[in-house]
Amino acid sequence: MRNGRWVHRSLFTWNDTLFFDPLDAFHEPDADHFLAGLDAVTRARFVRRGLRWSHRHDPAPPEQGWKIHISAGHRQVREIAASVVGHLTARGTDFEIALDPTVFAMRGGGRLATVYPHDVEEFRSCLAGLARLLDGVEGPYVPSDVRYRDSKALYLRYGPFRDARTVDVLGRRLPPAPDWAPWPFDDWKPADEDAGDGLLGGRFRVTDTIRSSHDGGVHTAEDTAHDDRKVLLKEARHDAVDRLGREWMFLNLLAAAGSYPAPVARFQHGEHHYIAMEFVEGTGLGPLLLAGSPLARPGFDAARSREYLRTFLSVFRGLARAVRAAHDRGVVLGGFTASDVLVDPDTHEVTIVGLESCRLTGAGAENASGSGSAGGGATEAGDRYALACVMADLVLPVTAMAYLREDFLDLYRIFVVEGLGWPERVHRLLVDLARGRIGLVGLLDVLEDGAEPLGPVGTTTPRPSPAVEERPGTGGAEAAASAVAAFIDAAADTGRDTLFPVDPFAHVTNPLGLGSGASGVLWALHSSGAPVRPAWREWLRAELAGIDPARYPDGLMNGLAGIAWAADSLGLGTAAGELLDRANRHVVERGDHTFHHGLAGVGMTNLHFFLRSRDPRDLAAAQHCARALHDTAQRDGGQAYWLTGSGARGPLTGLGSGQAGVAMFLLRMHQISGEEHHLALGREALAWETARAAASGEEGITGPSVESGSAGVAKVLLRYGDLAAARGVLRGLDLRYSAGPGYATGMCGIADALLDAAQFTGDPAYRDTALRQLDFVRRVFLFEPAERFGLRDTDGRPLLGVPGEGLLRCSTDYLTGSAGVLRVLHRAGSGGTADFLLDEVGPP
Repeated sequence: MRNGRWVHRSLFTWNDTLFFDPLDAFHEPDADHFLAGLDAVTRARFVRRGLRWSHRHDPAPPEQGWKIHISAGHRQVREIAASVVGHLTARGTDFEIALDPTVFAMRGGGRLATVYPHDVEEFRSCLAGLARLLDGVEGPYVPSDVRYRDSKALYLRYGPFRDARTVDVLGRRLPPAPDWAPWPFDDWKPADEDAGDGLLGGRFRVTDTIRSSHDGGVHTAEDTAHDDRKVLLKEARHDAVDRLGREWMFLNLLAAAGSYPAPVARFQHGEHHYIAMEFVEGTGLGPLLLAGSPLARPGFDAARSREYLRTFLSVFRGLARAVRAAHDRGVVLGGFTASDVLVDPDTHEVTIVGLESCRLTGAGAENASGSGSAGGGATEAGDRYALACVMADLVLPVTAMAYLREDFLDLYRIFVVEGLGWPERVHRLLVDLARGRIGLVGLLDVLEDGAEPLGPVGTTTPRPSPAVEERPGTGGAEAAASAVAAFIDAAADTGRDTLFPVDPFAHVTNPLGLGSGASGVLWALHSSGAPVRPAWREWLRAELAGIDPARYPDGLMNGLAGIAWAADSLGLGTAAGELLDRANRHVVERGDHTFHHGLAGVGMTNLHFFLRSRDPRDLAAAQHCARALHDTAQRDGGQAYWLTGSGARGPLTGLGSGQAGVAMFLLRMHQISGEEHHLALGREALAWETARAAASGEEGITGPSVESGSAGVAKVLLRYGDLAAARGVLRGLDLRYSAGPGYATGMCGIADALLDAAQFTGDPAYRDTALRQLDFVRRVFLFEPAERFGLRDTDGRPLLGVPGEGLLRCSTDYLTGSAGVLRVLHRAGSGGTADFLLDEVGPP
């Protein structure tokens, strides 16, 4: 389910701010936007809808029908937009068009406008008129549509005319499946494509598609002219053809360097242009790190650290040679990243793939200062900076913080020297390379000076345990929690749809969810004793009054149940009860079992309300959820599990997404109702989880996270009183480092599980480990915003921001940002129990 929360976060980092900002809410149209040339009367007929101008005046528009997509290239987009707008407004036809050239370019070009004819007759008439208007215009191919006759700008599809009003269990909108409709033309049907011999360019047999978009794709193929050797095909259409041609040029320029894919062929097949290149077998840097780095495991292993240093230096040498070879040929790579590097797992030879950003070295292109920066661009200094970042990612992948923290490479001493025991000089090389204090020649002189040129691996020196200085009342964790809360306060804006700057997932689902939206932030502040301003409470009250339940899922972390839990805690009991009632109406039929999004979480929310009010209707609603779980459980050898509808290949793991979350709810159901069969089924669900842990090792399951891994499983085992099994899982949580701070998938969630362990086992060593982990979070991830971001506290309090998921920007939500970090820091400093698990019920 974590993958279900995936969002293309880079689309929310388009401007120079501290936060993930949705383009559709914060982008002001360019002065030369696509309606700028219209007279005031005509312009007044449009309204802005997100990133599009909408011209909708049909008094009785259909729910669905045949619609027209107009495709355009970047070069002619202004002229085409002006023609289309003039033509369609004169006709009085409903349509929508991109706001301006900037939005059109940021969305990747292609579909410029969508036309919504009232009926089939208007559809045919409108198509014919547009075909005459756009004769000779070529736009990118629209893969999901049918091209209209011989036009290269017009595409058609039958589908919904209105925004989706239903959502899945995560809150993502589900467009209605269109009814079947007869083909709208009597005199024309699209010709079936002639497959011919099935070989592109008469030579290449496609075996798989890696990526596809309106302007091209990436495929694997067999080269029938050379014994079916495997090659990589890159495909381009329209505006992307020039970019593909440049990549072909650079493949040939770098062919002799030995660290880049060899060019194979360039050809055209129909309207599509292709280049074929050598398919490079290799391991990405992420898998290489997970397989070899001691930082990915509990404890410290000096032998493993020495071996990983040899791997690191070998890759460093190979990449430095590759970059130098490009520069010697007059080519700058233009900011390659870790995802562009493949490594032979046996020889550690490297290949840099993906040359789309390459540029020729021009006069003055080199940054004379040699400073190297995140925005270094296509210069040799920029390439050296990129090399330093790639190698830093091979230590711990947190370089995405570069935008937020200019000192991020200085932090790597914590990992290199303290964590791995590597020589100090390794860290200095990274910093010096990034800051222009050493060039590639000097770097290679150091790296090629013997087998271990930088000194031996030593033993790490653990930081003193922060356990004593951070006991409740001593100020450590409490001070950090106060500064995180102050940051949230300073970032609040009642003009935001989400009140607080939160994870982009809230912008593609709903603004109020407990996990990703505003209600979770308000709940975390209130539960941590931080002030909740009256204006914020009134903002939430107004939002709840106008809520459209059809646009919200039912669950705890992203739906109505979680919002109800938060609203009730904030004194909005009447609205909270109505929301929970609505969640109860549909959660069973939706069939999701999980704690974060389905039956287990909604059931737990009902139990929370029952404990507060003793209303038997709340207990009955919880029992309804429990019965559904009993009815849908699948059993195998004394184990029970449930399957999600999320497209997962099998049962998932963890508190949020897996069987442990169901077991948690069933335990509380048993304790409150006294019914033994709930406990029995809960134990069977936990048996499934512990069997997976045994099969993959104590460090295993699917990682250490709360949401979908072993930290969540440990939390539930502890509450079942199965301390022996819990201790086995907890050994895998004795981690010193993590690539993220957040609650759902990062270090704070792991620390919270260890605080649980200290509470339920009485062993203070677990608390000491948790406090060291939180110390790591404070040192690496919590930071004071730079002056350039302009965020200040009116009372002069210190502010500590938290990078959200992906580390590209800050977020204040519960699952991935400040609110979840605040809750764990507050618990470490002031005591208390874990969130949403109803520990007030007591031990089993």
